[in-house]
Amino acid sequence: MNGISYKATIDDADMREKLASLIAKMQRPQGFYKNVGEHLLNSVKDNFEAETAPDGTRWKTLSQATRDLRSKKYGNAPVTILRASGDLMNSINMQASDTDVRIGSSLVYAAIHQFGGDAGREKKVTIPARPYLGLSSVDEGEVVAIAEEWLAVD
Repeated sequence: MNGISYKATIDDADMREKLASLIAKMQRPQGFYKNVGEHLLNSVKDNFEAETAPDGTRWKTLSQATRDLRSKKYGNAPVTILRASGDLMNSINMQASDTDVRIGSSLVYAAIHQFGGDAGREKKVTIPARPYLGLSSVDEGEVVAIAEEWLAVD
């Protein structure tokens, strides 16, 4: 992944310790990480559709200049954030191994939308951060549940 790959950690120390204990018991953790990746792909899609960060914070609305440019380019396009063409949302992918799962996008502009920053010719445009990758508290609980289920069938 050349565009962006995001590393997230579970904030809750007890949950993180429980997960580490569960993973230590796994003989073939790649399948577990693949299941976590599949869950996170769905979670990221939900973030795009709700136009919110993983923590539930709403993304900043589009500027008038962006709406005007989009209107010229796409005609009477809906005013969706980060989904005018669907390319960014559809580029999200995951890679699972025996040690982790990485979720991200290979699109060059993926990182600027996740973190925000200056862009355009001579960096004259400031794009606000609109995080779409990361773990919500619900995701954290689901990762532990996936680990418990994985151990039950492993």
